[in-house]
Amino acid sequence: MQPWKRIEPTIKHKIGYRNLVTKTFVHPDGRTMEYTTINAEHSHCIATIALTPDNKVIVARQFRPGPEKILDELPGGGVEESDDDNYEAAARRELQEETGYSAGTMEYIGDVYKDSVTNTVWHFYVATGCTLHQDGQNLDDTEYIDVHLLSITQLLDNARSARMTDTEAVFLAYDRLIKLQG
Repeated sequence: MQPWKRIEPTIKHKIGYRNLVTKTFVHPDGRTMEYTTINAEHSHCIATIALTPDNKVIVARQFRPGPEKILDELPGGGVEESDDDNYEAAARRELQEETGYSAGTMEYIGDVYKDSVTNTVWHFYVATGCTLHQDGQNLDDTEYIDVHLLSITQLLDNARSARMTDTEAVFLAYDRLIKLQG
């Protein structure tokens, strides 16, 4: 199989804080078709499975408008230009901003595309030895986050039962989490 040929024009739209990019491709049989993709092309995001010294998992509990539910999320977000493509620095910054915790040791565990229509690569970390930072959270004006500490068992259960996002990271870290669980 070969990648499909992309033809121009590319159409970009911004709706709220989301970017939509319409791309046109030539299928293997010669037909052309448009696909609307999500987020800016070549964008990067990060998320961290952050653990306290006693192996409690730090999660950001938030209301999510898509499913209209309160879900646990791993602290994370977009890699900003100021991060200069330093994904670990972005992960440390997002952890502190969203939860008020500072990361101890960071370990990169992998990256994924979350679905077939995203332009974003998600990079995941496990952080151990996380401690509460004296400055606390530093949320954006549209972020409403309650910080919760879960056992590793609770995190795994939430990942299995649609009570959280970022389940890909839990899968990537599964063996490490089981070892930490003891």
